[in-house]
Amino acid sequence: MQRTIAGYLGLAAAVLGAGWYAPRASADALSGLYVGGNFGAARSDYNTSFVDDQFQRAAAGDGDNLKIRSSTAHRDGDAWWVDAGYLPWAYVGFDAAFFHLPEVTHRSSGTLAGPAASLPLITTATVTSHGPALSLVGRVPLAESLEVNLRLGDYFGKTTLTTGYELDAAYSSSPQSATKSSLLIGVGGAYTFAGHWSLRLDYLRLNKAGDGTTVGTYSMNMATAGVEFIF
Repeated sequence: MQRTIAGYLGLAAAVLGAGWYAPRASADALSGLYVGGNFGAARSDYNTSFVDDQFQRAAAGDGDNLKIRSSTAHRDGDAWWVDAGYLPWAYVGFDAAFFHLPEVTHRSSGTLAGPAASLPLITTATVTSHGPALSLVGRVPLAESLEVNLRLGDYFGKTTLTTGYELDAAYSSSPQSATKSSLLIGVGGAYTFAGHWSLRLDYLRLNKAGDGTTVGTYSMNMATAGVEFIF
């Protein structure tokens, strides 16, 4: 069954609703060290024309002409992240996380026309990204056990573009990688129960991952649900 961001939001809302009846703790009073993890869905806006342009320039450099007839792209997938942080005050803290973003895939078909002959050509591309992030987190308690939070940080991720092509029954591929800082912003909510546990729901926006010249540039939206323990 295909996972969607809306589906994860609905699931997380149901979990938070069930947790409403658990023994409550004060979200306003929590501070200190915490660890947690989230899992959910993400969607990228990666511009696949960047890949097609690379193939066409490479063909032109060899004196050929690549005409792309059709292409498909898959930009949705599962994302997860784990984090640890410290709340020196009840309302402000610092967070260190590791993100694993979903894979973006792209496939095109066309014709490679050269001086001697024209051959069918299939091109492929896969984009992956993972890495650490450091963030400043602000908490706003709304009720005894309920809070909203804001996140502003930097994602220092390694993005890898692996391109390949199939020509005359032979397949070849090559990876390229770039590591770059990207803006990370987010908003979320948490329900605290059983003293130190929190159920979380977060929406994150990763802005302009990649380097724009080697692997391309893209942004990603993530909706995740998770659990957190505050010591």
